[in-house]
Amino acid sequence: MKSVYKNHLYPHKIIVNNFSEGFKKRVIEDKIIKADNPLVEGETREILLNGIKLSMRNGKITPPLMVDVDHDFPFLKIHFEMEGSSIYKPRNKKSIEVNIPGGHYNFFFLPEVSGTLKYDEPYRKTLEILFTKDYLKRAFGTSFKKECSDFGTALQNNEPFKMWEKSKPITPQLHHHINDIINCKFEGGLKKAYLESKITEILAILFNDLKAKDKADKQIVSDDDYKKIMDVEVLIKENLKKPLTIAELAIICGINQFKLKKNFKLIFGKPIFSYLTEIRMEEAKKLIIEKGYTIAEAAYEIGYKNPQHFTVAFKKVFHCLPSTLKNNI
Repeated sequence: MKSVYKNHLYPHKIIVNNFSEGFKKRVIEDKIIKADNPLVEGETREILLNGIKLSMRNGKITPPLMVDVDHDFPFLKIHFEMEGSSIYKPRNKKSIEVNIPGGHYNFFFLPEVSGTLKYDEPYRKTLEILFTKDYLKRAFGTSFKKECSDFGTALQNNEPFKMWEKSKPITPQLHHHINDIINCKFEGGLKKAYLESKITEILAILFNDLKAKDKADKQIVSDDDYKKIMDVEVLIKENLKKPLTIAELAIICGINQFKLKKNFKLIFGKPIFSYLTEIRMEEAKKLIIEKGYTIAEAAYEIGYKNPQHFTVAFKKVFHCLPSTLKNNI
């Protein structure tokens, strides 16, 4: 299995990555690739499991960066673009265009990959999970086609497919699993088992969403309303300590409250208040684990005056007490 990359500005410099057939590995392989050149600065962490390749990118680029890419194997991938942007445009009929802006994700299958990648933003932070068909069949067993819905049919017929025609925003639930994967501290066999379990959870979430996709597709959100909902989501994240009311969000973003609540739930899969709570709890968790905040300090920082109320909300989201985080640091 081989991947070939060629930068438009330096066409004579060709990067070739070789992988074992089907990403087969008896033991976990974990390596960091550093880049320091006029166009790319930062690092990529690659982890190979049995049938899975994880790529975690974090760095700066000089946009717009254009790269020709060719893979000699079917491409089955979940791509989380936490920051930055990624646009793939194919040069063949066995591929389809995939556009993933910052804060969004998509899950897609390309039987043949030959096209151009374009990166428009100066900073990128991503998690990319590549699979083989065999891995999915192992994960879901005999119910593979049924559980994978239209995706399973496309895989069986070797046809290009993407889960969402327009890439979806990364939900707090998915952010939680992404952070667990990126911050995994286990080693060896424990790390392999932990990462595979997290990836299986993500797949279960996505395929469950895929089953509800047909219903959601009938409720179209216009491009203008979609942009307004994304503006609302930004405001929610910027005002965790003192959340804006639905009425305030509607006025600021120029959308009526009924349409705001309806379209927000359609795009993010949950009501505004539930989404806000999950975002606040994720931020509190990060403050406790990464910055050493006390439970009371973290609660105050996200707008909870009463630590007891914060503890109740935290347990509802994560099914554990915030004190367990302090015990594991």
